[in-house]
Amino acid sequence: MNSNDSLITGRQPTPVRESGRTAAGDIGEVKKPQDAPADAPVTDHGTPMEQADSRTDQANTRTRQANTRTQEAEARTDQANTRTDQANMRTDQANTRTDQANIRTEQAEARSVEALKASGLLYRRLFETAQDGILILDADTGQVVDANPFMKDLLGYSQEEFLGKKLWEIGPFKGEAASKLAFAELQRADCIRYEGLPLETKAGLQVEVEFISNAYLVDKKQLIQCNIRNITERKRAEAEILRLNETLEQSVAIRTAQLQEANKELQAFSYSVSHDLRAPLRHILGFVDLLKKEDAGPPLSEERLGHLSTISHAATRMGQLIDDLLAFSRVGRAAMQKTEIDLDQLIKETLKEMEVDTKGRNIVWEIEMLPSVWGDRSLLRMVLVNLISNAVKFTGARTEARIEIGCAPDENDESVIFIRDNGAGFNPKYTKKLFGVFQRLHSHDEFEGTGIGLANVQRIIKRHGGRVWADGVVDGGATFYFSIPKQIEE
Repeated sequence: MNSNDSLITGRQPTPVRESGRTAAGDIGEVKKPQDAPADAPVTDHGTPMEQADSRTDQANTRTRQANTRTQEAEARTDQANTRTDQANMRTDQANTRTDQANIRTEQAEARSVEALKASGLLYRRLFETAQDGILILDADTGQVVDANPFMKDLLGYSQEEFLGKKLWEIGPFKGEAASKLAFAELQRADCIRYEGLPLETKAGLQVEVEFISNAYLVDKKQLIQCNIRNITERKRAEAEILRLNETLEQSVAIRTAQLQEANKELQAFSYSVSHDLRAPLRHILGFVDLLKKEDAGPPLSEERLGHLSTISHAATRMGQLIDDLLAFSRVGRAAMQKTEIDLDQLIKETLKEMEVDTKGRNIVWEIEMLPSVWGDRSLLRMVLVNLISNAVKFTGARTEARIEIGCAPDENDESVIFIRDNGAGFNPKYTKKLFGVFQRLHSHDEFEGTGIGLANVQRIIKRHGGRVWADGVVDGGATFYFSIPKQIEE
C-alpha cells in the first residue's frame, strides 16, 4: 500500500518499538478510554477524512515552512553573492589603485633619476667652473680621483698631473711625512680647515691658501673633497689694514697729545684773558672815575663828561664780552653730568631768578607742562636763561608782552621745547646768523648784548645731541626751538 492509500484508509504503518508496543503519540493510534470496560470496543477521534485533512494541513504548513526556509536561504545566497560581488569590486578597485600607485612610483623613480642626472650635471658644471681649486681624494688611499680645471690656474699643475697620484706625490704637497700626517687627520675628521696654508706653485711662487676638507659617501665609497682657495691677496690686505691701524693709533696718540697741548694753551689763554686783559680795563674805569670827581682838578665840560661816560660804557661792555667769551670757552670744555631733569621745575627756578628783570613789566606767561629730559642740569639752565631773557628783552617795547613756553610734537624720538614771544622778531633770511659768535641782528643801541648767548645755546644743545632752530618775522615776534634726544642714562 502506498502513501496515497494510507491517506484514503486513514491509517499509517505503525512503527514497532523495541518493547513491541506502538508509539503512543502516533496520529493514527486508537486509544481506549481509561474508565471504559476492558471489553469495550476502541473508537477513533474523528473520521478518517478529518484525520487526513489534519495531516494535509500539517504537511502544507511544513511545506510553507520549508518554502520560507528556502526563500531565506536563497536571500542569504543572494546577499552572499552581493557581498562577493562587492568584494570583487573592491579588489578590482584596490588593484586599480595599486596599478596607479605603481605608475606613480615608476614616474617618481623616473623623475628622481632625471633629478639625479640634472643634479649630477649641475654639480659637474659647478665643479668645472668653480673659482676655487677642488681635489677629490680616495679616503682609503689618498689617491686623487678628480681635480677641477681651476687647480691649474691656482697652482700651475694640469688636471692630468693630479689624477691617479697620491696627495703627497704632487708638487705643491710634496713632503711625504707631513702630507701623510695631514692625510691621516683628514681620515679621522669629517671636516678640517686650514687658514693661511703655504703652498708653492709650479712656477715657484709662494701662495697662501685656505684649505677645507669634507668627507662623504658615494656608492658606498668614502671620498674626501678638498676645497683650496687662494687668500694671498686677502692676507696682504689684512696686513695692510693692520699696518694702517697701527699708523692710525699712532696718529690718534699724536693728535690726542696735540689736543691736550691745545687745551693747555687755551687754558693759559683763558687765564690771560681773565687776568691780563681785565687789568687794563680796571685801570681805564678807575681813571675815568677819578676824572669825573670834582676834586680831581678843574671841572670838566658836559662834552668831556660825555666822552668819559662813553669810555666807561665801552670798558664795561668790553669786560662783559670777556666774561661771555670765557663762559663760551668753558661750555665747550666742561664735563657733562647727565641726570633726569624735570623741565617744569627748572623753568620755575629760572623765572624766579629773573623776577628782578621782569619787575614792573606787563608780561603774560603761557607755560605748558613740559616733559622730563636727560641732560646736564646746569648747562640746560644756561639754555633756558638765555632764551627766556632774550624773550623778555626783545618784548621790552610791547605794552603787553606775551611769552609762551611749550613742547612741540615729538620728532625722531626727541623732545622739542619752544619759547615764543611777540617781540621785535627778526628777518628770516638772516636765520643762519643767529647762533654765530658775536652775530647780532639788532644794533646795540636798540637792544644791549654781546652776541654770545645764542652761540652758547647752540653749543650746549649740540653737546646733548640735539638741534636748535628759530622762526621769526620782523616786528612779529620769534620762536626758538631746541630738541633733546630721548635716551636712557649712558
